[in-house]
Amino acid sequence: MALILLVEDQLLTRMGMKMALNNPETDCEIVAETGSVQEALDIIDQGTPIELILLDLTLTDGSGIEIVKYVKPRYPDIKILVISAETSNEVIENLVGMGIEGFISKYADVPVLLTAIDSVMSGLEYFGKDISEIIHSVKTIRETAEQQFTERELEIIQLCAQGYPARAIAEKLEISKRTVESHKNNIFKKLGFSTTSELIHFAFQHGITKANLS
Repeated sequence: MALILLVEDQLLTRMGMKMALNNPETDCEIVAETGSVQEALDIIDQGTPIELILLDLTLTDGSGIEIVKYVKPRYPDIKILVISAETSNEVIENLVGMGIEGFISKYADVPVLLTAIDSVMSGLEYFGKDISEIIHSVKTIRETAEQQFTERELEIIQLCAQGYPARAIAEKLEISKRTVESHKNNIFKKLGFSTTSELIHFAFQHGITKANLS
């Protein structure tokens, strides 16, 4: 049986999900519920037996993303299935990167929810068809964008996106500031940009923001 923490700020939606899940046929039990980030964290830290969090992103005192950030490094055995109307590319990509096990639209029907829960509890990931299409689209866009640049140019784009000025980038990569500026000029030419702010926006828009640098 899946022991579930239900985190949803809309009371009627929460009641509907409880009715759908709290019956013998679903093999699920809602052990706790809340519409608050802080209350959810308190419930988890108190040692409530939880195997799965059904998580909305828009809560009364913040974002469900805060819960993902807190739970994943501290309670790796707790699985998280996001159920949200927020399906922007950036949000989904960030959540997948944080290690959530699934994401379905808030407009999905009960059979989809039950399938998602069953898949996640079986050790698989589950993303609704519409969410899977977004993930595939983001991956394709990122790969296409990254193919435009050399490895060094990608490092510089990533560091720019993290807020490093040219001098700090030069120190981090152990190259001269002039070389950094030369690479940036080449990047600008490829993209038709003239400012670093345009480059940073491009990096976040296409997911080129995570550098594997020591």
